[in-house]
Amino acid sequence: MLIANPTFASPSRLSREGALNLLEPYIEILNQCIDGGWSAWKKDYAHKSHILDARSRAAIVYAEIFHRALQSFQGLPGVKVLLRPGSLMVYIGDEITLRFKKMKRSGRCSNIRTVIQRRFLAQLQLPGMLDGTLVHAGYELDNLQQNVIRKAVVCQLGKEVLWDIEITGASAELVSMPPVEPAGQPTVQPRFVAKGSQTEQPAASIEKRG
Repeated sequence: MLIANPTFASPSRLSREGALNLLEPYIEILNQCIDGGWSAWKKDYAHKSHILDARSRAAIVYAEIFHRALQSFQGLPGVKVLLRPGSLMVYIGDEITLRFKKMKRSGRCSNIRTVIQRRFLAQLQLPGMLDGTLVHAGYELDNLQQNVIRKAVVCQLGKEVLWDIEITGASAELVSMPPVEPAGQPTVQPRFVAKGSQTEQPAASIEKRG
């Protein structure tokens, strides 16, 4: 049975202003990770959209974001990157625990409601997680699922969005890209991360991939 960390109390949850102060140095990195992940989908995979459904697309985009975040955040002062089975956690100081997700229009994250997901959305720590406000850095697609129209860091409690911080930056122009022609596209293997042991492990223990 998973027990929430009793040291985490609701009053310790960061306000939007407090979170913005902590996240400001990393907003452009978040922007580049998300834009890079979506750009990789458009460039390397979109020509196979007739055989890849929405779930496959989300998994590929996440794997590409995962790869960039692992490279970008690892080794930064005050930042700790840890891997849990199937997910990447970025700890900023002792006050923010961040992960990447696709967002719905409401700003809420879109995924299967696993035990970990339910506890994350309830702002409850899991064994092995550091204390801190739990947030997701996400992206929202347009109605045709062709372009990213919004990126934000969102703090969610259950089904309620408590606050959000828009992610903007110089790399935003990379998001909107023309359709890729099917002919002449090389076969590219997605950078999926294989599941390892069921224990959390430091990102530094995983060999970086170029």
